[in-house]
Amino acid sequence: MEDIKQFKTLSDLKEIISELEGVMARPVTRGSHPTLYPDVKDGQYRTICGVRIVDYILSADEKWVLPHNQKGLSFSGNWSEIKRVYRMFSRVKENAIDIHWVMQGADLPDDMAFVEDMRPKKKGHYFLTVTKRIPIDKLVKNLKWIADRMSVIKNVGQIL
Repeated sequence: MEDIKQFKTLSDLKEIISELEGVMARPVTRGSHPTLYPDVKDGQYRTICGVRIVDYILSADEKWVLPHNQKGLSFSGNWSEIKRVYRMFSRVKENAIDIHWVMQGADLPDDMAFVEDMRPKKKGHYFLTVTKRIPIDKLVKNLKWIADRMSVIKNVGQIL
């Protein structure tokens, strides 16, 4: 029989998540989508259907997403990385931050995977990568599917 974990406070949750391996978390401004971005028409952070062009490798016509093991949506894989990203987000005081999380071993679409960042100073940073060439609309569908399976921790600043 599987162990069922129950938590009553955010510090209990921190202990439980620390015990589990493979928790992938994303701090997100409250009210924002956990895997897609608002439309941006120009600049480095331009988006196509909610996907930032800097996060993935796109074909020249921007209709296909190409596989790459060091490009993808950023996730934190441990508490120290979550805290680092949270501190960066929390510099803007008027924005409440929620943490969306999913287990690394959770069912992911066949064409996606969590891959650890190979840069030495990025321990605990992971990419949600594309493992084979897919149309951009399939990536959007996959990201929405993953977001639907994510859990949310609100007011996480109390324990970070």
